[in-house]
Amino acid sequence: MRGETLSATKLIREAQASGIELRLVDGKVKAFGPRDAVARLLVPLREQRAALAEALQSEPLKPSPSIFANTTPEPTDWHVLDAACMAHHFNCPTCIAADCCARYGLRCGTGAALWRASLEK
Repeated sequence: MRGETLSATKLIREAQASGIELRLVDGKVKAFGPRDAVARLLVPLREQRAALAEALQSEPLKPSPSIFANTTPEPTDWHVLDAACMAHHFNCPTCIAADCCARYGLRCGTGAALWRASLEK
């Protein structure tokens, strides 16, 4: 990393910013996301394994702010909503996998909200 030890919360935030989703699976911390990002954070993730498990188990952190957080489209303008949905989808590995097949999981929070909103229009 950068020479300092990251707290579990900061490490979770850095993982989210890198496109990595951390989950507890059978009591173990699992990282899902781009291989290069996971490889870059692998050592600190392993060092903070116990603290990460405790942080993920006690209170899930809110997702990092999305690039679309400040862009609320007009309810009647489905073109803007569709463009936001597509732009997010093709840049989010979680949403790409979810669209591929149900067995790969669900869309991320931002992707699910955009997709749901686009279906309503």
